[in-house]
Amino acid sequence: MPYRQTLNRTVPYWPTDQWEDLRIVPGAFVFAGASDPALNNWQPGGAGATFKVYVFATADEVFFTCQIPHAWKEGTELRPHIHWTPRDRGATEADKTVAWKVDYSIASTDGVFLASSTVDLTDTCSGVDDIHEFTVSGSIPGTGLAVSAILMGRIYRDAGDTWVGAIAAQLPALLEFDIHYLADSLGSLRELYKV
Repeated sequence: MPYRQTLNRTVPYWPTDQWEDLRIVPGAFVFAGASDPALNNWQPGGAGATFKVYVFATADEVFFTCQIPHAWKEGTELRPHIHWTPRDRGATEADKTVAWKVDYSIASTDGVFLASSTVDLTDTCSGVDDIHEFTVSGSIPGTGLAVSAILMGRIYRDAGDTWVGAIAAQLPALLEFDIHYLADSLGSLRELYKV
């Protein structure tokens, strides 16, 4: 019988904190109309179905808004990262970097959004065609924030990376942006706050 985690019956928190994903898929991105990534074809392995992915040239950008879940352990850091692929350019772009960046501002309910900060998620291509790459997680401080905080974000490819390909068929593709967060409960006891 597989192990099943249970909650303490008197306090509705996990016995140990659990990692979870807050996912922002490319279909949820907001495009400004200028400097938009291109929707391009990707056929993994060079055969079979062709998929549509957003490829980023230098200075391309997208925007998103998300709410921090009620399951989040308040005060702990948020760890953003990007899932991406070099598509069929993995071997060609081996050891080249992609300067993924995220500008953000975050505020709890009734809080004030401060000037934006930047998380640098620059990553190095592993040299394998069609591989699922994963950037090292960045850090957004959670101190003073509460559940239902709103995170405003801008994801872009900054100048200064070493990626060589410049036309759409040669650009890196963003698969998903997400944020790892520590969860200490299924949700909250109250509608508007944690306990």
